[in-house]
Amino acid sequence: MVAPQTQAPAQQQPKKNLSLTREQMFAAQEMFKTANKVTRPEKALILGFMAGSRENPCQEQGDVIQIKLSEHTEDLPKADGQGSTTMLVDTVFEMNYATGQWTRFKKYKPMTNVS
Repeated sequence: MVAPQTQAPAQQQPKKNLSLTREQMFAAQEMFKTANKVTRPEKALILGFMAGSRENPCQEQGDVIQIKLSEHTEDLPKADGQGSTTMLVDTVFEMNYATGQWTRFKKYKPMTNVS
């Protein structure tokens, strides 16, 4: 008697042949080198997207997903040239599942004095 074969759980779907080009691998290494806020699952999601995966695991958030890579402060000169302002700088990775495009950008927020 042969035991019936069971289906693998949904999480164990066959892996697609996704791979990064040499340039993409270099870009990812550079991006993650300074990343201090991104989690391991988020890194995996980013790498998969860069390699061509278009399965959006966060469909409830829409087609555009943003992941914070890093957070640090920068002293930027004031617009009037008098002194500087400390800004909180977030580096964000944005993936557009509708177009397949991705981009990195910075968000600047003024630091509030905490006393």
